[in-house]
Amino acid sequence: MPRITKTSYVLEALLSDINRPETQHGDCLPSERELGERFHVSRVVIRGALARLEEEGLIYRLQGKGAFVSKNKVNQNASRLTSFTQDMLQRNMTPGSKILAKEFVPCTPFLRSKLQLPREEPVFMLKRLRMADDSPMAIEVCFLPEWIGKQIADHLVDNASLYQLLTEKCGIQLKYAMQTIEVGTLEKAERDLLGGNCPRCTAIITRQTFDVDNNVIEFVESRYRSDRYLFRMLLDMNEKESGS
Repeated sequence: MPRITKTSYVLEALLSDINRPETQHGDCLPSERELGERFHVSRVVIRGALARLEEEGLIYRLQGKGAFVSKNKVNQNASRLTSFTQDMLQRNMTPGSKILAKEFVPCTPFLRSKLQLPREEPVFMLKRLRMADDSPMAIEVCFLPEWIGKQIADHLVDNASLYQLLTEKCGIQLKYAMQTIEVGTLEKAERDLLGGNCPRCTAIITRQTFDVDNNVIEFVESRYRSDRYLFRMLLDMNEKESGS
């Protein structure tokens, strides 16, 4: 039987508190001293448990004020191709974007492979800060073939919908995407962009998007605030492969 440490004991108890239906986003946790007295452990143990919760995006801490519950994650259906703008509007939130950079950059072998380009040519890079209700949600870096960049570059402004421009300016009809989700960490500059209380852990989403003719239209890497975003997907079991 695995040994239960003091930190894991405190962590499980705090997780139970956070997951109660009555617990709301922004609720303040007891102080380190109060938690130490409750669990009869040292402040070192309490700090270790709080650090774990912060890394998981379940709490956030404000200097001089304490630790607070983080439960206002935006729920995204990861099994359906939608734009960030559509996701936010469906949740009655106001989508927004701030352009951090847009330029033509040299094509690396990696990007050439991801965009399935027949030859080396510049690619168009669009870097944006994605927001919901004026709150930063993600840093998104999108790469597009050169011909697409030339047609939409002048129309790309803050809060513009990229997918809408692809349809209106390029006549592109998107069909499906290949997407991966993994856990990573944010650099200090990225955390500053996403907000002062942003946790270090991030959900890294990469997406290869295809049109109706199976051409790759974009390759995107996004880093989402782990305390603001939840990815949901429906997994359908094939009856012929249900023996496991």
